[in-house]
Amino acid sequence: METLNLILTLLFGALILYALIDAAARKGGLAALADGAGEEPPLSRPWKLTLWGLIGLFTLLRLYRFGSVPGGFNQDGAMAAVDALALANHGTDRFGTWLPAHFTAWGYGQMSVLLSYCMAPLFKLFGMNNLTARLPLLLWSFGGMAAAYGLLRGICSRRAALLGLLFLSVCPWHFMQSRWALDCNLFPHCFLIGLSLLWQGTKKPAALYGSMVFFALCMYCYGLAFLSVPLFLLPACLLLLRGRFIRFWQALLCVLIYFALSFPIYGTMLINAMGWETVELPFVTMPFFPDSVRARDLIFYAEEPLKQLGLNARALWQVGFVQGPDLPWNAIDGFGTVYRCAWPLGLLGLGLSAVRAFRAGDRRRRLGYRLLLLFWLCALVTGLCVNAVNVNRVNILFYSHALFIILGVHALLRRAWLRWPLLASCLLLSALFFHSYFGPWAERISDVFYQDFLAAVHCAGEQDCERIVITPDVQFTGSRQVSEILTLYELDIDAEYFQGKTNEPLPYRERFAYRNLSPEDLAAPAPGTVWVLKSAALPASLPEGWVVRDFDSYCLLFYKGG
Repeated sequence: METLNLILTLLFGALILYALIDAAARKGGLAALADGAGEEPPLSRPWKLTLWGLIGLFTLLRLYRFGSVPGGFNQDGAMAAVDALALANHGTDRFGTWLPAHFTAWGYGQMSVLLSYCMAPLFKLFGMNNLTARLPLLLWSFGGMAAAYGLLRGICSRRAALLGLLFLSVCPWHFMQSRWALDCNLFPHCFLIGLSLLWQGTKKPAALYGSMVFFALCMYCYGLAFLSVPLFLLPACLLLLRGRFIRFWQALLCVLIYFALSFPIYGTMLINAMGWETVELPFVTMPFFPDSVRARDLIFYAEEPLKQLGLNARALWQVGFVQGPDLPWNAIDGFGTVYRCAWPLGLLGLGLSAVRAFRAGDRRRRLGYRLLLLFWLCALVTGLCVNAVNVNRVNILFYSHALFIILGVHALLRRAWLRWPLLASCLLLSALFFHSYFGPWAERISDVFYQDFLAAVHCAGEQDCERIVITPDVQFTGSRQVSEILTLYELDIDAEYFQGKTNEPLPYRERFAYRNLSPEDLAAPAPGTVWVLKSAALPASLPEGWVVRDFDSYCLLFYKGG
């Protein structure tokens, strides 16, 4: 893959160099390419059918084996699902908090709520499972694609918008994040929809006010929205007012809409900053969390901020630009987030956007490019403020990078003969990516997402037993939290049973325990008890009467008598 990346990087660089030399000979370099934005002759019917056919094919691939690939289930997604089930059944989180604005989650680290609120109606209608838990992010990802289409069509052309749909449908980051449930992955889609509506709002006031709804919802997607959203909205408001795209009273109304929807989460942050008590209202609870370590993830709390800034810049460079190895659920080695070899196209698109932000003939289009560049800059600042940044922590960055690549490709495609090498490169990269995603990567990720453990827990739940004892070593040795949340998810355990409000067939704390097997347990087996253990933790030999059911890296152990 490294060799192919090098070849395609050189190819894209050569095509860009040719286009620049050709444009310079005729009109004047990058500015000549930039002047290509706007109305252009429509694509021929065969090309249009080809592009729509590919988009349809890749959309079907996004639905292929949805719910089963990736195998297993991530612990953060399970957390969101368990709280969503509690919301669906009781209007609370799993601890009994009424309509929380922010979840207790792991206790030491809280979690955003929007994904769970999106899951809850699906669970109410169809039950909790991998498919219904992952469906909200898939739908939001389609919404993000639609927003990108609308923005590109408005500021560039229909052709660019169509290319945008094609590229996003095969973009590794966009494809991968849409097929598993992680709360913060809602953030970039919600933000881009808000951005697209904000630009459309310069002509349609309803879209302007609608954008505030999505920017407010961003606050319930990810904690970093407290930095990114205000950092974007304040200068964006100045751009719109200075250009007389909106009036002052419209800006005030936007502020009111934004804070009317986001005040519960701002209130929650204020309560925790000041150490105040939980505030419960009829429609929302703003909880106080006595324990939290998330603030340590930000540069503002670093002991040596300048040193940390350098470390953050290096991490951001590796994640956002070099696209080096990341967590396995975020990127596949060799492909990166927006294809490692596509950076020359992205650099071209960035340059074109910078030129068009000041040279585009239509002032609304100039505004669109300025908002896009502002979006990118805000994402960079956000990445610099996060310690040890990874893909999901700076996921707001990758839409802008994808859009720059699309704009770069669009500029090159004005030369008809370049269409074939670019299309062939796209098909080759996407074929290799999908082969890896549904092949070797799918096998690897099922282990990372605890597929064997979940299978063992599911089997334990089907046994006629009084007690289930589960290893606490699933993620960290001796820490029961991941084991417990995955058990709650796999066995659909009701929140009120977990809280101890209902006690059938036995109280939760009596029926479920989270510890490892001891020699005493083997010597004096408890009747009616099933153990879920790591296979590697099993003794070399077992006393007579013990039975093992193997699930590869995990196993089920119970006593049948001897």
